[in-house]
Amino acid sequence: MGTLFSSFDIATSGLQAAQIQLDVAGNNIANVNREGYSRQRVNLASRVPIYMPYGQVGRGVAVAGIERLRDTFLDAAFRRQNPNLGFSELTARFFSQIESIFQEPGPDGAGIRINSFFDSLNDFANNVESIPARQAAISEAGALADTLNIISRRVNELRSNANAEVFDAVSQINSLGEQISRLNGQIRVLERGGAREASDLRDDRDLLVDQLSRLVDVTYRERTNGELDIQIAGEEFVSGDFFQRLETVRDATLDAKRPDLFRVQFVASGRQLNPSNGELAAALDLRDRVLVQVDNQMDELAATLIQQVNQIQTQGNGLSNFEGAVRSTNPTVDGTTALVSAGLPFDLDVPGSFDVVVYDAAGVPTVSTINVTNTTTLDGLAVQLSGVANINATVINGRTLEIEGAAGFSFGFANDSAGALTALGINGLFTGSNAGNISINADIQARPELLASGFSLDPLETGDNTAALALAALRDATVFGNNEATINEFYEQFLTTTGVDARANLDRLRVDEAFVDDFQRRREEISGVNIDEEVTNLLLYQRAFEASARVINTADRMLETLLNIAR
Repeated sequence: MGTLFSSFDIATSGLQAAQIQLDVAGNNIANVNREGYSRQRVNLASRVPIYMPYGQVGRGVAVAGIERLRDTFLDAAFRRQNPNLGFSELTARFFSQIESIFQEPGPDGAGIRINSFFDSLNDFANNVESIPARQAAISEAGALADTLNIISRRVNELRSNANAEVFDAVSQINSLGEQISRLNGQIRVLERGGAREASDLRDDRDLLVDQLSRLVDVTYRERTNGELDIQIAGEEFVSGDFFQRLETVRDATLDAKRPDLFRVQFVASGRQLNPSNGELAAALDLRDRVLVQVDNQMDELAATLIQQVNQIQTQGNGLSNFEGAVRSTNPTVDGTTALVSAGLPFDLDVPGSFDVVVYDAAGVPTVSTINVTNTTTLDGLAVQLSGVANINATVINGRTLEIEGAAGFSFGFANDSAGALTALGINGLFTGSNAGNISINADIQARPELLASGFSLDPLETGDNTAALALAALRDATVFGNNEATINEFYEQFLTTTGVDARANLDRLRVDEAFVDDFQRRREEISGVNIDEEVTNLLLYQRAFEASARVINTADRMLETLLNIAR
């Protein structure tokens, strides 16, 4: 039955409960700025009452446990959305850098350089006998080539940066996996038997899982012993206190021109990881798709410019023709392979032919036709050329063709229906085949009079500007696709598409940020520490402690009165 001593016991339970509540509230306040901390709450329960004939008499309060406040549904929703934010954020950052490469609109952009090049060709066509006009056209061609070189180099640098992002993401994923697996083991030990919850360790693990979900798409399942099993990109990653380490391996098969690119795989099995979301997936997508498309389109622009300009240049004549030797700039795989499959950067239109025009000292031309078929090799072409009077042709190192005129003779080319001169890179204004290696023919740069201005075979007809007009007309020629776009239109369409993609990524980023922020805000409403609420609770716990102390004080006086009566 109830006694004064039972009152002491009841009051003591109240003191202990209030003390623990004060401790927990103080701990919440102390951790208010700790990232990932979940506020804790003391759960109280009534102690087993005493059953009396007139009813139950309570025996005070007991601390049933301390729980951290966490909503697993919101955690799962947050982690499903977080990889989207990681993907869109990294993609948007790279698209911003892609746009800055082209410096459009601006005085150093490729668009300005294209227009300046064609403007200089117009000036050249109006005054083909002017050496300064020729030099200006060659200079503008060089400036355009330099701009394309810079763009190509910067795109490749961005690919290297994306490749580095892949390496960094894998390093972070491994670090997080190692920490999560270690915490799994510690949580299992502390929670053995279900006696208590390892709140702080669980907070640490949840924060790591949040960070992991930013890097790669994750799914997870909690075991009954408190351990967390995690899959990334559908592959088992963490299982209890064990995790499968990832590695980055250089793989030349990803891009023959870039042997430095990494493939991501599991160390133990060698199985490749193919993430669909998160920063790692974004880095791989940027490196292997987005930037490759940018690079390919700039290469297409450069290759078309080279081919179209050189097709005119190789068949025209300038103020003078070649004296001495001229060498091809596009090597073949060897001298015995047919040119149509010898690795040349431009296709040949076979069967076809081109003319070699040899001029004697008096300027009298002799025209010889060289046939090109689908079986013609570089060695065979050299034999045909050497059969032309006062011309000698040799194959250098089995890959490069050198054509030399006899002393006192000069030579040029005309009527190339096969496109062989352009494919081999003979007498072109541009050398190279893409944005990375486009350059200016050193011979023409040194001797501006070699720049093609006319198609007449009469060396005295220096005012012929038919070739120069054809070069200037390329500005409006539809040379891309199915003759649907000019060089300027192709470049503008590329810029527009890139801008639209960049805008779409920014829109996606805003949406993803809104979703993640909303889920995080809702998580904070449950798990976050509210200082005002905790201070209010402190006052309540203080009052409860004081009231329990008064009960003890009152019971003590009653006991003293009882003892005095007994005396």
